[in-house]
Amino acid sequence: MTKDATSTKQLVYESLSKLLLTKSIENLTVNDIIRSSGVSRATFYRHFLDKYDVMTSYYKSILESTLFTFNEGVPWKDAVCAIYGVIKDNPKFFQNAFRCQDANSLKCFIYRMSRDFHLDILRRSGVDISDWRVVWTLESHIYGGLEITDRWIMGGAKESVDELVDVLNKGIPSIFVKYFL
Repeated sequence: MTKDATSTKQLVYESLSKLLLTKSIENLTVNDIIRSSGVSRATFYRHFLDKYDVMTSYYKSILESTLFTFNEGVPWKDAVCAIYGVIKDNPKFFQNAFRCQDANSLKCFIYRMSRDFHLDILRRSGVDISDWRVVWTLESHIYGGLEITDRWIMGGAKESVDELVDVLNKGIPSIFVKYFL
């Protein structure tokens, strides 16, 4: 990605972050983001499909510097604490992003990204991910963890990141613990 593309995306991400402090993603428009960021409509659409694409692209960039560092040797708990630390530091952003419950929502995106990320770790560890029992066990864990995360976010993220991550880690199915903890 060119420096201009990176700075354009950063401007749009910063605008989205600012706007989500006061409005839900459903109540934002692309025009709001364009006005706030100062990028042209053509530039916006050169980089993003819509406001949901901005939100998920931004979240993916956060994952790359937090959770995905597990793939680089960062311990599981540290990588998970890093992403939850970002969420705790930006409660209004995530509350307004999580209010949306449709197929474009951040919550649905997180589910898909988490599922793919976890399955990739299991696959690289030699687990047969074509076994439906493995996939369904993993999916139930991810779905449950995401529901707890939703409650935590919408409740104001009052519990500490360490406490939350300890609870989530206790929910890792025993057959998968050795791959993550």
